[in-house]
Amino acid sequence: MICVEILSRHRDVVARFRCAGEAHIGRGYDNDVIVDDPYVAAHHLRVFRDESGALVAEDLGSVNGTCLYRDNKRQTRIVVNGDWPIQIGRTYLRIRDANHGVEPERVASAEMRSLPILVAVLLGALILTIDVGAVWLAETAEPKASNYLSPLLSGVGLVATWVGIWSLISRVFSGRSHFQRHLLVALSGLLCFLLYHEFAQVFGFALLWRAAADYEYAVLWSVLAVVCILHMRAQGSARLWLKGGFVAALLVGIITVQTVQQFEALRSSGRHNTVRRLMPPALRLAPVHNEDTFFAEIGQLRAELAGDRMRAR
Repeated sequence: MICVEILSRHRDVVARFRCAGEAHIGRGYDNDVIVDDPYVAAHHLRVFRDESGALVAEDLGSVNGTCLYRDNKRQTRIVVNGDWPIQIGRTYLRIRDANHGVEPERVASAEMRSLPILVAVLLGALILTIDVGAVWLAETAEPKASNYLSPLLSGVGLVATWVGIWSLISRVFSGRSHFQRHLLVALSGLLCFLLYHEFAQVFGFALLWRAAADYEYAVLWSVLAVVCILHMRAQGSARLWLKGGFVAALLVGIITVQTVQQFEALRSSGRHNTVRRLMPPALRLAPVHNEDTFFAEIGQLRAELAGDRMRAR
């Protein structure tokens, strides 16, 4: 008995056929295995056993030939080992004996199946807590339900759209949506950025440490790049290094452009284009200056401006 498997571009099994004696593979309807590929001949390949009992794939004189996986050298006869795929046209095949060994079955655990859902719920609860806490800290008027519901609904919509797009891409290119994986990746990335955002806002207000908030965009783009790479890994590991390199190059370009814009804004207005959030005075840890210190700094600034005017003349 001979088993012929048709593989996807990610080397997943798309179809499996069992043939007795020998197997004829091609695009014609009189074959044992019919391949729907315009680059495959009507009678492309014959698989049989030689005198020693080994499986042999023999090309039947096709135009595009037969070769091993990742080997562009055309071969008329290939001794099949059951592990390396064979390429005919633009289709990959894997040919195995019926008694080919398989890995032991995995132990299915109800707890393991529910673990991704529990992790997603936990991540969502943490994100919700951080979002509600941030709105509460910035509240300067009477509390309104819309102030809490609007960010929540917009965040849920954004995450749902983002995960849906990546699930659709995975479905198209790998045959499976991997919805839970993409959801965990998106929630993890959003949680990381929210934690940094709140850290930058609180420390910027409490300690007058502005750098973390001024260059928050770099952290945002970096987290987004890592999230995109993890999404790509979830849908398949084929050429992941090439995809990661493209994302990294794009990340460097975006951060460079935005950094140049920040420095231009700093040179034009003397300050970064960042918006500070008002917080309760109890969170202020930086020492408070008295009136004498304030007017002394104003006098020093006035002297510097007078000097600049004199030099300009």
